[in-house]
Amino acid sequence: MRVLAVETSGLVGGIALADGADLVAEVRLSERLRHARDLVATVRQACDGAGWTPRMIDLVAVSIGPGSFTGLRIAVTFAKVVAWDTGAKVAAVPTLPALAENAPADRTRVCTVLDAKRYGLYTSVFERRGGGLVEVLGPTCLAPEDLAARLEAGTFILGRGIAVAREALGRFDLAPEDLWDARPGAIARQGLALAERGELADPMHLAPVYLRRPEAEEIWERRQRQGAP
Repeated sequence: MRVLAVETSGLVGGIALADGADLVAEVRLSERLRHARDLVATVRQACDGAGWTPRMIDLVAVSIGPGSFTGLRIAVTFAKVVAWDTGAKVAAVPTLPALAENAPADRTRVCTVLDAKRYGLYTSVFERRGGGLVEVLGPTCLAPEDLAARLEAGTFILGRGIAVAREALGRFDLAPEDLWDARPGAIARQGLALAERGELADPMHLAPVYLRRPEAEEIWERRQRQGAP
């Protein structure tokens, strides 16, 4: 099965091509949050390099969040268009478990954190069982101090939420920055696993996982309650 994976949930996005379990190409979008401009061209160049045409794609694996509101909308819209145009199936891959794949294999307790803004973290906690990571908390949105109170000593933490919550999480084992972003190759692997289990998404009803509403909506509602024009 030929897989196109799209990951645009954070500051550093990217795409991957995989033929079954074999990773054919992985390209990162280096410019921060400029995925709309670069995504189509990046996919086209990667497919050309692999000798693929769009109709050779069997599955679009898309990272559905939580994460950047704008980035997630772009990826989901792109997946819908590709599915409609080519007939490819779609797999909706949660971002936090894909990010957890960055943890070294010897880490038994792993926590992924993304910046949810307004002093919050999108987070999940995983335990390594039987060679794999099992989600035991989340996905949810917590204040850094609330998350720290729930974590066990020695937990390995990775993700861009570290940058805004380092003080609260500093007593845990913090990953280096090169492990802070979900990799498109992980989205491809997890999307393929979903497809093999028959857990495919309906492109017409595909939607990002936000966990909280955009700040602009909350500000607008607050102003309406206060009678602001």
